[in-house]
Amino acid sequence: MPVCTNQRTGAQQEAQPPGWNAFDEIVVLLVAAAALGHWVLNLPLGSFRGLWVLLYVAAGARLVQRFGLEWLRWTLTHQPALSALLILALASCLWSLDPTLTIWKAASLLGTTMLGVFIGYCCPPPRLMRAFYWMFILLIVSSIGVGLVLPTPVGDGIPVGWRGVMTHKNSLGAAALLATTYFLVITLSRHIRPLWGAMLCAASLFALVQARSRTSLVALVLTLVGSAYLAVGWATHRPSRAMLWRMSLGLVFIVSVVPFLVGPLASMLGNDNPLNGRTFIWDGALTILRERPMTGYGYAVVWGRADDTLLLHIPITANRSATSAHNSIVNVATELGLPAAIVACAYLLAALRDARRLFARRPSAFSAFALGFLVAVVLVGFAESLLLRIHAFWILFVVITVAVKRSLEAPDDRPSESSTPG
Repeated sequence: MPVCTNQRTGAQQEAQPPGWNAFDEIVVLLVAAAALGHWVLNLPLGSFRGLWVLLYVAAGARLVQRFGLEWLRWTLTHQPALSALLILALASCLWSLDPTLTIWKAASLLGTTMLGVFIGYCCPPPRLMRAFYWMFILLIVSSIGVGLVLPTPVGDGIPVGWRGVMTHKNSLGAAALLATTYFLVITLSRHIRPLWGAMLCAASLFALVQARSRTSLVALVLTLVGSAYLAVGWATHRPSRAMLWRMSLGLVFIVSVVPFLVGPLASMLGNDNPLNGRTFIWDGALTILRERPMTGYGYAVVWGRADDTLLLHIPITANRSATSAHNSIVNVATELGLPAAIVACAYLLAALRDARRLFARRPSAFSAFALGFLVAVVLVGFAESLLLRIHAFWILFVVITVAVKRSLEAPDDRPSESSTPG
């Protein structure tokens, strides 16, 4: 058995909610992370949406059964930016180009978010870390297996990269990035044997390379550089809080402002397409922001409609690659307006602040992974849209932010949050 068998304390065991076991967590997180819709939509079992609806209903029922409305009060008061974004998504049906579609999509977003709140609110960090352990192992192993068995897609004579069990190669790249971060953290914190940890890290890196997702590769390098920067500050007893705050501001600035600078700067250097068409999408987003700066055009009606675009005067919205704005903040701005984009930036800053506070107060495998996870998600959000999207990464983002906030509220003298993954 490769996983170390450190003895857990009785207090840690008591912290685990009754009637909730690790198998349930693994199943829910795997469904959330694998995004297997494209594999089962054509099966006789019917639409994959039915499974999501069942998960939403089950999560909501369990929250009300165990906590009444306390979880809702907690979410509204302790996650105000998240609550505001959800309310704006629902309210956008009042000005949406397609109010019916916005209502349906916003309701689905609400259910997806509630699933993340359910997991983060109910599960203590040790149990989450064990669930992440099995989730990432099964996700990476199954994706490598699929990649080896099925032929690699080819576009314009060039392999476009593996997608594994995910919906897209960039999704696999992001998943492999997070898996690499997780396995590196638990290996360095000695929760698994070094050789086994090195093998898991190597497998995750292999999947990341085979996905050919440049965004995730760059995000991994920058995450490791940022982690090394913080580690040096920690070792030399420099003011790590100030370092983390500067890094957080820099990350949010990069993801929210820099996209609009890339196109003009690249044109000055003679490169009209530096990011595989993303600058054209961001130019279209600027047009939207000039037309409706305060409200956007409504949740889920701007991007991903191809020839059915509702914005015929902005041709890039009909492009097959315009499945989103390819930027977390820009996507929110075009759908819900600049005020909502500012709230989204505040949400990212608050999440990073909470993670750094938890790491400073109680360094552990969970607090280290939470900080690395959030940094990686913000970096990937520069070129991919992750916030307020109905997919796996949004669920995991909500899980981490809620779990971090709940951990900060726990007494400082409670047992360590670290735990063996297996």
